[in-house]
Amino acid sequence: MITFKKGNNKFNFRVAGIAIQDNRVLLHTTVKDDFWNLPGGRVEFNESTEQAILREIKEELDVEVGSPKLLFINEDFFEYDSMQFHEIGFYYLVSFPEGHEITTYEDEFSGIEDEGRLIFKWFPVDELQDLEVYPEVLRSELLQLTNSNHIQHFVNLR
Repeated sequence: MITFKKGNNKFNFRVAGIAIQDNRVLLHTTVKDDFWNLPGGRVEFNESTEQAILREIKEELDVEVGSPKLLFINEDFFEYDSMQFHEIGFYYLVSFPEGHEITTYEDEFSGIEDEGRLIFKWFPVDELQDLEVYPEVLRSELLQLTNSNHIQHFVNLR
């Protein structure tokens, strides 16, 4: 995976999937975190970002998604676990196979990676403004991004 540490700084090259079903978006968290974010993970060496999002969704949920569409690139600077992060993320619109049971879940459910460490939940898109979710651009831009025909680039300095 493409991640580097230098002192108290860490760099991540990340991909994430935006799955929207019935005006709900799929997010995940962990037991220790008090925020939500999009499913995904780090890009591997010699792997395209499109290959990475397909792999990450398969690893986390055991579902094969098709035809990801790049929506935006996000540069994020934040603190987590006493580390200063610089993260570059490629965010793809993904869709689950028609009628797949994952799209019907109402409550939280565990992923399959790392013994279910990730907790997933579908959230109504219009509730994102009231949710601690990262990247923050999701709160205000999600529906506009999914309907856009061009790629957006965001830089979030905190």
